Amino acid sequence: MGPDDDPQGASAALKGAVRHSSRVHPPYAKRRGEMVRQETTQSGRLKSRTLANFQARIVRDLVLDDGERERHEFAVEAVLGETRRVFSVSAAEFSRMGWVLNKLGPQAIIYPGQHQHARAAIQWLSGKIPQGRVFSHLGWRKCGAQWLYLHAGGALGSDGAVSSMRVQLPVALNAYRIIPAQNSRDRALAIQDSLRFLSVAPDRISFPLLAGVYCAALGRRGFSLFLAGRSGVFKTTLAALCQQHFGSTMDATRVPASFASTANSLESLAFHAKDALLVTDDFAPSGTQGDHELHVVAERLFRAAGNQQGRSRMSNAGPSAPRPPRALVLGTGEEVPQGQSIRARLLIVEVSPGDVDRAMLDECQKAAQQGRFAASMGSFLVWIAGRYDELQQRLEVRVQEIRGQGRGRAVHARLPASIAELQAGFEIFLEFAHEVAAIGKVELEDLAQRTVRALDELTGRQAKYHHTSDPASRFLNLLQAGLSHGRAYVSDRGGKVPPDPMAWGWHRKSPGRAWVPHGVKIGWLAGTNLYLDPSSSYRVAQELAGSERLPVSEQTLRHRLRERGLLASVDAGRQMLLVRRTFEGRPRQVLHLRAADLVSPGLIPRTTE
Repeated sequence: MGPDDDPQGASAALKGAVRHSSRVHPPYAKRRGEMVRQETTQSGRLKSRTLANFQARIVRDLVLDDGERERHEFAVEAVLGETRRVFSVSAAEFSRMGWVLNKLGPQAIIYPGQHQHARAAIQWLSGKIPQGRVFSHLGWRKCGAQWLYLHAGGALGSDGAVSSMRVQLPVALNAYRIIPAQNSRDRALAIQDSLRFLSVAPDRISFPLLAGVYCAALGRRGFSLFLAGRSGVFKTTLAALCQQHFGSTMDATRVPASFASTANSLESLAFHAKDALLVTDDFAPSGTQGDHELHVVAERLFRAAGNQQGRSRMSNAGPSAPRPPRALVLGTGEEVPQGQSIRARLLIVEVSPGDVDRAMLDECQKAAQQGRFAASMGSFLVWIAGRYDELQQRLEVRVQEIRGQGRGRAVHARLPASIAELQAGFEIFLEFAHEVAAIGKVELEDLAQRTVRALDELTGRQAKYHHTSDPASRFLNLLQAGLSHGRAYVSDRGGKVPPDPMAWGWHRKSPGRAWVPHGVKIGWLAGTNLYLDPSSSYRVAQELAGSERLPVSEQTLRHRLRERGLLASVDAGRQMLLVRRTFEGRPRQVLHLRAADLVSPGLIPRTTE
């Protein structure tokens, strides 16, 4: 940087021109297609220096508002020779002036040492710059005293469409266009069409999904939905029908997001899709090395959505503000993402072959394509806008009330809150449907009761997913598989054949021959007590887990075993989870379990240590 290329010098030139504007020339000017810097010498003569061989000015200052922060983007008009161009440049990019070559090409020249003066000249020569505001997210914003719901087509308020709001979304979200019904009759028909979705599949599937749709429109939720099932069960089609409540063109071939995207891309979409449903399709591990990245993408998305936290990043300007997911994510996949902490943040809805009514599915697809699902959502949003604050307060109270009932607490501590949010949100939608005469009182009560039953069934079905994802349970299941398939064995205290040897990994080479152990020794049997070697048993389990390895360290696994009540004793005196015992004539540090927790009680001899 030369002495003439410093921001302070450009700033001083501008200030001096303002202070002495009545008796000096302006600091910058246009001349013969160029921009020049002007100075008045002590003798009163005008001295000019060429800054650039083009002219430019800022014609508009756009404030891009994503709901968490604001950033400026300038519309710049530049003339180079006979060519005139108009383009957009971020404020940060504009200040660095690196955009000149990118936007104008190699013929554009800023002369040595004049970059900051060229920047100042453009600002000076732009005069009064009109400013506009563009919203870059979906969902609720308060403008003055009015609550508005932003979507790709503008905004919806209590009186319907609001044309004065400019919304500019990421390309993947441009299909989020919601048009409310035009009259009370069309509104009632649209709501009835949306409720017809409940007949597409059993209540345990359809009710949580539709509840999620309308729950999403009410604001942030601390969980995600995951629609699981093998290929061909119409899970993507079901998810797309949910998505089409926010835009009729987002059918099964055009859902907005996919697990094939990068984690950063999905995080950005979930941030901008505020107060809306974001279908993220096709979590399908292939059994190859690429699965690791797929699991990382899913883990980041669902963990951030469940925690309502984003990741801060470093840039040249310093740490950026985190961008937490603000959408309700509905994932689909042939497998459910692994990990107890990830599944704790999911409500898993399983679809099996034959669950979906094909005729009703076709009817719903036609209604969604014709925009009737989106019309139902639009009418709901208009209704919410007139009473947003009141509904948010009621929703919070009702969630706490339902959560206090403790449904699902035995499965996981997070589950009662997730179920409560779904139920409370859908209750508000049903209240709306009844208030606008789309359903009668009897139907309202029937749907409310079916909602509770469906969510109760959904709650019960979560247990198997949490059990299989629990590291302690998986550890024991993997060891059982190792004993059964000759990958591990257990001996008696002296290292010899234990009672019921076949159950503990021993086999005969031929009838009548001696018992022979197979695989790696993982522990010792002493009556009804099992003592595991912590290192070898952990290593065998991880090897058997393959690509779906236990997501915890050996030390953390010990704590998980204790939390599950699977450790029969610990060394309280030394405050250690490992106990000291002697096996095969040597003292050892081992994990003390009940033998019946690893092998069927019928195979365990009824003696004590």
